[in-house]
Amino acid sequence: MSPELIGLLGVVVLIAMICARVWIGAALAIVGFFGIVIMNGWDTALGVIVTAPFTQMDNYTTTAIPMFTLMGMIIAETSIGRNLFDFANKFLGRRRGGVASATVVAAGLMGAVTGSDNVSCVIMSKMALPELKRLNYADSLATASVAAGAPLAILIPPSMAFIMYAMLTENSVGSLFMAGIIPGIVMIIAFVIAITITCTLNPALGPKGEKFTRREKLISLKGVVPVIILFLIVLGSIYAGICTATEAGALGSAGALVIALIGREIDGKKIVNILVETVLAVGFVVFMLVGTFVFIKFIALSQLPFAITALITNLSAPSAIIIIAIGIMYVVLGMLMPQIPMMILTVPLLYPSILALGFDPIWFGVFVVLMMALGAISPPIGMDAFIVSGLSGVPVTTIYKGLWPFIIADIIVIILVAIFPVIVTWLPGIM
Repeated sequence: MSPELIGLLGVVVLIAMICARVWIGAALAIVGFFGIVIMNGWDTALGVIVTAPFTQMDNYTTTAIPMFTLMGMIIAETSIGRNLFDFANKFLGRRRGGVASATVVAAGLMGAVTGSDNVSCVIMSKMALPELKRLNYADSLATASVAAGAPLAILIPPSMAFIMYAMLTENSVGSLFMAGIIPGIVMIIAFVIAITITCTLNPALGPKGEKFTRREKLISLKGVVPVIILFLIVLGSIYAGICTATEAGALGSAGALVIALIGREIDGKKIVNILVETVLAVGFVVFMLVGTFVFIKFIALSQLPFAITALITNLSAPSAIIIIAIGIMYVVLGMLMPQIPMMILTVPLLYPSILALGFDPIWFGVFVVLMMALGAISPPIGMDAFIVSGLSGVPVTTIYKGLWPFIIADIIVIILVAIFPVIVTWLPGIM
């Protein structure tokens, strides 16, 4: 049996194990270990499995994960989410569908300090859904605005997805963070336009909200200040070359803690709980990374990525058709599995082909995250739609009815990014 065929069978077994709900870290390690055993023997496999934890944690980029996770955990315990929604609602809520637009804007701003769509789902469900229901918004639009806004957190930096992509491809975390800013802003604008058009065509979906005075609007601006401070600390320090992504994450965590302490929103007990939750979350990710390291070693030995590269580069199809096919694959996978495991499974296989075809690796990283975000809200198994359904009690079928305008807007933004890659590459290019 050829090494490439062994590698392909390993991928099939891995997918089967994931579908059987085997924990992704264990599945990666098991498939990788026994794949190496088959190809190079027990000694090589045991050597890899023994050195994998140290090798993975010795990667400097890995240390960014606990820093940004801690920052997100601290933010989740504060009133920043409520303040962001209050700010967006006071400026946009008066328009038809305005509170739904405010939800999307607040979710985007929340993404700038959490980096997790799951955290965004929970916070925005608590903050926005009661207000949307009070104003008699249709359940479909109310829940869809929360579900659609949540994936903005993996596009707008700091993003765990970008950190993971940087680790898998050895690209700059800072460049990826910068690359996600403009597409994230464009996505927010596209969602607001989609809501406005939808509510104009069917006013019953999103009635007008309350009218606020200019003074009330100005007062609400103070709720955005902590987010601006953290955003400038993290991205400003990276952009200025003062800090690496890891150091910026540490500064952001310290800044979030200071903001929470000044606002008297956390005490000693909460700090302990935050640290415990951070350790548990990071431990989960680290063990998954160890499994990833073993699996990637197996895939490298099998030469499967190079076989895929040769196959793709020898195709007569234009590069645009190939990237469309890859995009469709990501949407389908995004419906079925969480974003990070999906990236771990696919990027090592596809990345050499992307370079061979001449695509910019930073652009491809943003493209992958955009496709992951689309998959997270696409039926039949969009993960964020199910999370919002569980939090709100609204049937997931109702949420999907409201998500179609957002899905269309998502696709339009992806097309724009594909046609005009400068949307992604301009900001990293001037760093």
